[in-house]
Amino acid sequence: MQNLPVELQLQIISFLDVETIFSLRKTCTSLSQFTHDRSLWLNLISRMYHVLPRPLSKLEATTLSTLQLERLIKTAMHVEQVWLLPRMHSFLIQEQCNSDDFENSIPRIRYLAFVSDHYLLSLGSEGTINLWKINDVFTPFAAEVFVTYASSTWYPCAYHLNAAGSLLAIALTHVELVAARILTISLDTDSSSASDHPLLVTQGEFSISSPQIIRAIDADLELALLANTAASSFEVVNWRTKAQATIALGANDPGDLWNGVTAMRICGPYILVFRMHTVEAYPLPSHISSGVEERSDVLPQLTFRFPHTMTYRRVSLTKTTCIKDSESEIYGLSALANDLFHGIFHFYVKLTVHASPSLSVSPLGVRPMAAASPPFIATPLPQDLPPPVQFGVDTRTFISAWALGDCGRRGIWVARSRTSMIRTVMAFTNPLDVSNTSGEAWVWSNDSLQANVDSERPRLINGQAVYDIPIRDDITACAVSDTTGRMALGSWAGSITIL
Repeated sequence: MQNLPVELQLQIISFLDVETIFSLRKTCTSLSQFTHDRSLWLNLISRMYHVLPRPLSKLEATTLSTLQLERLIKTAMHVEQVWLLPRMHSFLIQEQCNSDDFENSIPRIRYLAFVSDHYLLSLGSEGTINLWKINDVFTPFAAEVFVTYASSTWYPCAYHLNAAGSLLAIALTHVELVAARILTISLDTDSSSASDHPLLVTQGEFSISSPQIIRAIDADLELALLANTAASSFEVVNWRTKAQATIALGANDPGDLWNGVTAMRICGPYILVFRMHTVEAYPLPSHISSGVEERSDVLPQLTFRFPHTMTYRRVSLTKTTCIKDSESEIYGLSALANDLFHGIFHFYVKLTVHASPSLSVSPLGVRPMAAASPPFIATPLPQDLPPPVQFGVDTRTFISAWALGDCGRRGIWVARSRTSMIRTVMAFTNPLDVSNTSGEAWVWSNDSLQANVDSERPRLINGQAVYDIPIRDDITACAVSDTTGRMALGSWAGSITIL
């Protein structure tokens, strides 16, 4: 083989799998050199898209070194192999609060999130912010405190990582709900000194009116979205220029007892508003930020309504993807939500701006939390469907926390049966291409969830039990990393555990 031209040798090696390439590297010096060729690993990444949490961006394809590409594939293969296996080890990185009075208090952990896969962010309900730097999956676990913050008057309520992945913005509200403050942290992963921890820098403050709550922020546009849960409008505020706008929410359907706001997200020229019974899109005022493009056309308000039998009180959202060229402008994201009576739902939200504005929500999967098929599912469930959690005769399950990874590749939820004394962490893997919803197994129709005629069966979320927790550890927040496969669990009492 070594007598063949270099180009031909490299072409032959490109057909090998990763394990064989590593074996080839050990044979001789000349062949080992081929296994370090950058084009070889780029080719492998294009072939192994099924194990990667997300496609490689054009910037990464041109800037990542051969060693980084190799580590990316090795990590993805390792995580894919162990993701659904039971977790044998857990790591407590934050102890619970010392207070003995938990019954009359709110959960100590408000939000947990893996940021850029290298960090874990915790926003506490009592004015605390903690950011840990997490090591990679091939070394013994370690979590180093990267940033810590505590205040008795300012409480964190939202966060956002900018598009470049270099700046983390965190929003805080004053304890008296009269003002808001934006702090930022610079995430320099190439810092020469591990002891040079960044500082929280105040980027802006603005007034708010009680009982408004900051639902979301955008670090790139420097915008904050504020809404009271039961309000009839919401506010958009630029924390640098102080420009603001009030946008009226759509009227509730007569059949809705309550259609409160659960989450918000800026998607291009629109603001997506997730409510208990609907997903709505409102045009973003162009004067509010220099990052919002002026448009010659007038964008319409868009609304998608879930069946009346379904109510989502909280949703976990992935990052937003965008396809934009001369002919189209499409934004998409995945969401994981829980209906108290019906179970876990995973759906994909597609917002088309150009050529014709439209909003669609496509169900990607469902996990019923009862022994029988929920009444709103028109197609019978498979007879061989195992119960969600093997707790015994009572299969009614309560969900306390759930989360999707940033890319929507992996997800978890924490469940407990009515008769059980343990909580179980359930893990699952999502479809490879959730944005391709044209052939999905499910469609919303006539207030029910039905299977397409060309589909053999509904797509079910096949959750696997990976970890058990004593019932006293009431898990109220969780997070998952698509890239490393790590899970974070936050308890009511304030402890944080990594799996």
